[in-house]
Amino acid sequence: MPGPPIVTLDRVDVTLAGARILSAVSLEVRAGEGWAILGPNGSGKSTLLRLLRGEIWPDPCSPGRRLFHGPEGPQESPIGVRERIALVAPEAQDRYVRRDWDQRVEVAIRSGLHDQLWPQSPATPGEAARVREVAALLGIENLLDRSILDLSRGEGRRVLLARALAPAPRLLLLDEACDGLDPAAREGFLGLVSRIAGAGTAVVMATHRPEEVVPEIGRAAVMERGQVVRTGPWTRHVPPDRDPLRSPSPRGAGRGRGEGFRSPHSAGQREKRDADRVLFSLDDVTVLVEGRPVLDRITWSLRAGESWAVVGPNGAGKSTFLRLLAGEEQPARGAILRLDLGPRAAAPDLHRRVALVGPELQARHRADATGEEVVLSGFAGTIGLAEPPGETERARAARWMALLGLEPLSRRRIHGLSYGELRRLLLGRALAPEPEVLLLDEPLAGLDAATRDWMVATLDGARVAGASLVVVSHHEDEIPGGVTRLARLERGRMTWLGARAM
Repeated sequence: MPGPPIVTLDRVDVTLAGARILSAVSLEVRAGEGWAILGPNGSGKSTLLRLLRGEIWPDPCSPGRRLFHGPEGPQESPIGVRERIALVAPEAQDRYVRRDWDQRVEVAIRSGLHDQLWPQSPATPGEAARVREVAALLGIENLLDRSILDLSRGEGRRVLLARALAPAPRLLLLDEACDGLDPAAREGFLGLVSRIAGAGTAVVMATHRPEEVVPEIGRAAVMERGQVVRTGPWTRHVPPDRDPLRSPSPRGAGRGRGEGFRSPHSAGQREKRDADRVLFSLDDVTVLVEGRPVLDRITWSLRAGESWAVVGPNGAGKSTFLRLLAGEEQPARGAILRLDLGPRAAAPDLHRRVALVGPELQARHRADATGEEVVLSGFAGTIGLAEPPGETERARAARWMALLGLEPLSRRRIHGLSYGELRRLLLGRALAPEPEVLLLDEPLAGLDAATRDWMVATLDGARVAGASLVVVSHHEDEIPGGVTRLARLERGRMTWLGARAM
């Protein structure tokens, strides 16, 4: 049976960046209780978790209130209580990347003991022992001396969970916490969450994937447009037509495959696609990070008309591989040819012809940009607008925002958007210049089920229209069906290549 309350929300409103995000939300989380928070992108799930932790405040004029229940009784302030409420979320990982904090993993985990991003003093013997304990629990002892900036997305996510567990929280909040984890890591992560919940820690999970809800979760809250529209018992077996995770697609979804995508190889724009034309060629390439080979002696090529899926465990070098193709990394040994630009081509030479979407790009986007500015920045390949875009670029961006259902986000500042809404804007940023090659690193992370479905169809439409895709994903349902070639990376080596089973 659930214990006493930890946090109570009673008719609470929240406004961020001038937009009402939560309206009259009521929810109570009790000790030992498990909740699944469900709903489409932009419904307010992430904001709800931040509200529960005390990272944001209710509107001063809100008719209700939020109460934290501590040893001294209920209080409105999170001071003295928030230290025992932990949150694992993509945005927390992004903060390290955005600020370029070259912090050792040991320090990042220890910071959770003080509810700070950077501890102000050296570790005590007790703190050092606790860091080693939680690192061993998650199997990341080998990462303790690494920089958090050098980790893969999945490795970083496990570090954040260790950071959250370090203070032995009463309440663990998980926001799409499995994004970026390979299948084995995901299974281990969820097994650990299951044990934590079974031992009596309250757990609240916001997710777009019902298979990630651990068995100890007993209740669910469904959100739509900033409101909790219903609560009740959680069951993992929901009929498809009643699945709260499969919401209606945003406006613009459901169009025909490839509709709206003008092929970069169409008549009068570029020559007819030549199947023998090599877009990328890697010959015995090695890439070093901090002196360590992240990619080791890779030989691979991409021809016009081909599309590849690249799979492998966390830390295998998949994201580095895409950054190498995009010109953001250069070989320490070996040679790479990118398009027809010669061996010295770098990222500025490739913009418009090659587009990259991934979590690191999302982490580095400026919080003061509008949705329209994010999409327009794809034409220059910059973060933010270095110079005003032309009318043709504005028209093409508007066309793509309409196609992808992004018009409601056009004037909104991105610090008021959900993680999934920003990811949709970054996909629009990649597609608007109509590039020859799309490099997609976990491209659909944070998207609800319906949006994933039609975005996969849109990406496949871009492929049909002439763009080549290179897709990294740990989920089969995120790889477009027309991607027929497969490569596996493991420990920096491309271990096998072949045809993808359809």
